[in-house]
Amino acid sequence: MRVTSEHGSDLSIQLDQAVVGGVWGYAQKPGMVSHWPGGLVLAFPAAGSVSGRLVMAPGDVNLTFKNYLTSPIELVIESDEVVDINGHGADAEMMKSYWKAWEDLEGHRACYATSHVGFGLNAQARWDALAFYDKRDCNGTELRAFAGNFLYSTGANEVAGRHTLGHFDLPMRGCTIALDGVCMVRSGEVQWDQLETAA
Repeated sequence: MRVTSEHGSDLSIQLDQAVVGGVWGYAQKPGMVSHWPGGLVLAFPAAGSVSGRLVMAPGDVNLTFKNYLTSPIELVIESDEVVDINGHGADAEMMKSYWKAWEDLEGHRACYATSHVGFGLNAQARWDALAFYDKRDCNGTELRAFAGNFLYSTGANEVAGRHTLGHFDLPMRGCTIALDGVCMVRSGEVQWDQLETAA
């Protein structure tokens, strides 16, 4: 998977040993976990599979804080780990502070590492949904699933052998997502014909 954007994102993700899955919005059998709204495909990459940079733009979302960003943040990622956080203003400073707190508490840097990646496919889910709820009344599930978003998450990843309680879910708009060179999402718009062909 390669993720790019007009803001400067260019992230490479190897998926050959990843554990992949999806959320349909309903549970089919006992012991299965799901949530509504569904419509999200995701992968937990193996260790050492993610490198590059992500540039989050105003309007992208920090779901851990349940906030829309008001200023850009650049994440530099090397061998799965966020090694640099660039940005001016409260958005970047709060992310740095939160990550640092987990690093200090747990005594390791697993909180900075890639947990899972994916993209939303729910055409009925809304990017602006977070604006309608108080923070205590919403978990932001709709923002993980809205069609065309790229979801980058940090924290625990059993496939890579990493465990931590620190976690970020970061849905981004306007990204281009290619799988094996085939464009599945172009500038935030799902390429439905390519998905149907791949299925």
